Amino acid sequence: MNYRDGVAVPGLPARQAVPMALLLWLLPMAPTWATGFDAQTLEQRGIDPQLANLLLDAPRFSAGQHAVSLQVNGQRRGRLQVSFDQQGNLCFDRTLLDAANLVIPDGTAHCHDFLAQYPQSLVEPDPATLSVALVVPTDALRPVPQDISGYETGGFAGLLNYDLSGFYNRYGDDASRFGSANTEVGFNAGDWIVRSRQVQTWQDGQSSSTHLEAYAQRTFASHQAVLQAGQISLYNPVLAGAQITGVQVLTEHALQEQGQGAVIEGIANSPAQVEVRQNGALIHSTVVPAGPFALNDVRRLNTRSDVEVTVRESVGGDRRFTVPAAMLGLGLPAPGYAVAVGRVRNLGDTEGDAPWVASAGWTGAVHPQLTLGGGVLAASEYGSAGLSLGWLPWLDSQLQLSTQLSNAHAREKVSGVQTDLAWSQRLSERWSLSASNSWRSAGYRELEESTYARNEQSQRSRYRDQQSLNLGWSYPRLGAFSAGFSRSANFAGDSSSRALLSWGASVGAVSLSASAEWQMGGHAQQDNAVYLNISAPLGENRRLRSWLRHNGGENRSGLGLTEQIDEQLSYRVSAERDSRDRQVETSVGLSALPRYSQLDLSYSRSDAERSSYQGGARGGVVMHGSGVTFSPYPVRDTFALVSVGDMSGIRINTPSGPVWTDWQGQAVVSQVNAYGRSPVEVQTRSLPRNADITNGLAMITAGRGAVDRVEFGVGLTRRVLLTVSTEQGTPLAAGASVNTAEGEFITLVQEGSQVFLPNVIDQPPLWITLPGGQRCQLRYTLAQKADPSVYFETAPARCHAP
Repeated sequence: MNYRDGVAVPGLPARQAVPMALLLWLLPMAPTWATGFDAQTLEQRGIDPQLANLLLDAPRFSAGQHAVSLQVNGQRRGRLQVSFDQQGNLCFDRTLLDAANLVIPDGTAHCHDFLAQYPQSLVEPDPATLSVALVVPTDALRPVPQDISGYETGGFAGLLNYDLSGFYNRYGDDASRFGSANTEVGFNAGDWIVRSRQVQTWQDGQSSSTHLEAYAQRTFASHQAVLQAGQISLYNPVLAGAQITGVQVLTEHALQEQGQGAVIEGIANSPAQVEVRQNGALIHSTVVPAGPFALNDVRRLNTRSDVEVTVRESVGGDRRFTVPAAMLGLGLPAPGYAVAVGRVRNLGDTEGDAPWVASAGWTGAVHPQLTLGGGVLAASEYGSAGLSLGWLPWLDSQLQLSTQLSNAHAREKVSGVQTDLAWSQRLSERWSLSASNSWRSAGYRELEESTYARNEQSQRSRYRDQQSLNLGWSYPRLGAFSAGFSRSANFAGDSSSRALLSWGASVGAVSLSASAEWQMGGHAQQDNAVYLNISAPLGENRRLRSWLRHNGGENRSGLGLTEQIDEQLSYRVSAERDSRDRQVETSVGLSALPRYSQLDLSYSRSDAERSSYQGGARGGVVMHGSGVTFSPYPVRDTFALVSVGDMSGIRINTPSGPVWTDWQGQAVVSQVNAYGRSPVEVQTRSLPRNADITNGLAMITAGRGAVDRVEFGVGLTRRVLLTVSTEQGTPLAAGASVNTAEGEFITLVQEGSQVFLPNVIDQPPLWITLPGGQRCQLRYTLAQKADPSVYFETAPARCHAP
């Protein structure tokens, strides 16, 4: 068999899979492993004795370079070219060490003596699957880069993000139309991020436009600071923000949070698999050699729950131990600051001057369980100050308290205070509780409330106090239940309350859910609603859904069908009946991902001659030095451009979702984790049959605002299955070895006198060693152009004696 992308292709002799098969065939001919094979018997069967002795010890790769799939401690590291010597030993060159993220040993040799420095390491080559697995000590892995030199910077590209939607509704002779376009334009240049956002709407021939913001931003990584200038959102860690036109400097939290993951230490009695779980969920899995280990930067679900570690020994047996959350660090918010100055910007239709404002705030951890924050804000005829406290009094509990004072002497000349208190507690493995309360005095004003004039009714409708309470419960067999209640009262004496209940569970492949909502107070009492839903599978990608809902005294029941045809296309159909007027409304919808955009279309119609059409399109466009590339996802502040040679239609997995290369062989990775690691992988099944990729996995590490470029090396190959005969027209004996003129082993002659050559491009002359030791040269003729639609070609060949 041969293997491509981990799939066996029957009938093809794999060059690397031959040694294991040959050993199994040779076992009956070996009287003892100590003395070797019987050379005379091998020659009678047409086997080269020298080749048999080469394969005696264990299956291994032949000398030279091979494209293999690499794993390190159970984690995939992609596909790359590695080298082996004549004894089948792996060469730890710089390319391999970088791809495996291993420490570079001392010395300047091409093949570093990695195993001498880390003798506990295991190298497990598997020629049959074209893979190499490494198990190394944790101290042999490179630490997560903390210095800014490890991140890609710079690059230039322009972009346009769009979110378009349209609606057409017809009822009898009346019709209405609505459309909207949310757009973002800008560019990245030299780590600067420049953006402008706006919204355009159309309603029955009337058009309106709203400009939201336009700003420039850059991260100065050496100072872990972000500079923003233009129309920005003022940020203060304690006080309420505002829209301003000015300048702001704040902490780059992406750099602050580096290295905040937990370090989990333990001991393995043998090479073992280590699994880390939190709240029953697997959050990390790796493989370690025998001896002490340390798992660095384990990303937890939360910082207040214990971690359970399971060590599965290769010799059998599991060991489990629990690491308390307090030992791993409670992970309070990273310290940071924010300073801003500018003029208040009005986005609404209120009137008022645009005063200058200055703001400063800070938050930091003064104790592993305690954070403090403070902030001040000053504008012409307005000032405010605040303090915040974050406290983790005990395990699975968090308390947040903040107080803000304001003094507005522009129009009303009032002062006031606002206090916010929030508490969350995990009561047990199944129960959780959270509660909050917010209260303000009549004279409290935020900056925007003080800046722009509002009428008396608007002032009296401001909230005075708010309360909320949420309770959660879950059980594996009974599902999850949550209940919430909120209340709000204003200075006019009016109050309103809202209650929510929800439940969801799965019975096999069937999903059940129920939710209810009550609005109490004022006219909102008519908005009470109850919703029941059941969803069942009808095949692998098709589901049938039925629902019942009650809203405002009206009962509606419906039935719908959804199907995911493939990863690029899905549809939905439904019918819903209203019990009050007995009208039936039918609808059909289509969602598509046509490689370079996202599309949604739907149509609905009711018995009352009412019909509607809806449509939407979302995505992004990137303009760069090599052309224009479309993205089905919005492009964020840090992104990358990927090329796979000049091949179009190649599927690439990115953090945002799958993308496909365009007619230029390029695609956009629309979102890259700034100062982190973002994997990008080529789906090799989408490559042409005559293409090979050196390494299909790339790990992008880029600074904020960078436009990284990733080029996957792709080469064309030409595989041939030859049917060989001698000059006299007789077939060759199975088992004869095929070598280069220098003696490098290539493959074996198979049954039926067939020889499979994995790549004949630039192939040197080949020789076949016949029974008795005679050699003949392999000669064949192929078509001028290879067929890219087939995995291999077939052709006759002759073996000519010298």
